[in-house]
Amino acid sequence: MLDIIVFNVEHGQSIFVYPQGAPEYGMLIDCGNTSDFNPIDLVIQWKLLPIDPTGRYVLRNLALTNYDHDHFSGLPYLRSRVHIATTFLAPNVSASELLAIKPEKTEALEHLCYLKNTYTGTVQNYAPPYRIVPFSLTKNQFLGEQWDTNNLSQVIFVQYGGSTICVCGDLEKAGWERMLQNVNFRSWLQSTDILVAAHHGRENGHAEEIFGFCKPECVILSDKAIVHGTQEGMAQAYASRTRGDGVTLVSAPTVQRRKVLTTRNDGHIWVQLAPGNGRIYRTL
Repeated sequence: MLDIIVFNVEHGQSIFVYPQGAPEYGMLIDCGNTSDFNPIDLVIQWKLLPIDPTGRYVLRNLALTNYDHDHFSGLPYLRSRVHIATTFLAPNVSASELLAIKPEKTEALEHLCYLKNTYTGTVQNYAPPYRIVPFSLTKNQFLGEQWDTNNLSQVIFVQYGGSTICVCGDLEKAGWERMLQNVNFRSWLQSTDILVAAHHGRENGHAEEIFGFCKPECVILSDKAIVHGTQEGMAQAYASRTRGDGVTLVSAPTVQRRKVLTTRNDGHIWVQLAPGNGRIYRTL
């Protein structure tokens, strides 16, 4: 079984991927946090990480989908709690470029730049029992236009058994248009069962073109309470793009059929992928 936990970090993102029986391959996709909650604390509390000979907890892989703070705000605390063995960071923006374009030089940004300048070698001895396939654009694909970190998001597919989840970062329409020119990317969209919506489910991340290829059984939105017009009606918009009549969500003591799950309403969302084609959805 592969456990995928989408943590409720309000307007941010943090997703833990845990292969049962192989804690040495636990992966965190983004490390957003809130003022009083860091997902890594729960991961450690649940004993989902190995400990090295020096007594440090080890996170085998950290992948970031976007270089905006809500995707890496918890990085200083994360690095204080665990040793990060490897990283999957899109190479399309350098540390110096990030420092130049970010209006505020935060501690989290300093830690991100450290990772980008330090974790530069080829990943060795990394063979998790699930498949990771990342896609990202380059600045050259935006010649004549102003590039931004949203459209340079790294889209990450995780495949296990007969199931695929797609984590879209903060891609917006211009980024989606260019991504869809890649036939391999379109193929992975076609295999997607669970879509973690781009830009936290906001309107500017919803590109109708992708649903010519992607028909997920479920869409997950990682977002805070509705306070902006760009959030209004988006759960319904995504629900209309799913296949079938939704998935069974176990949220004790109730069981529901749902097409869209949201951290703002459902809290932490736990998905289990079976070695075959089965998928179980729960709230924590």
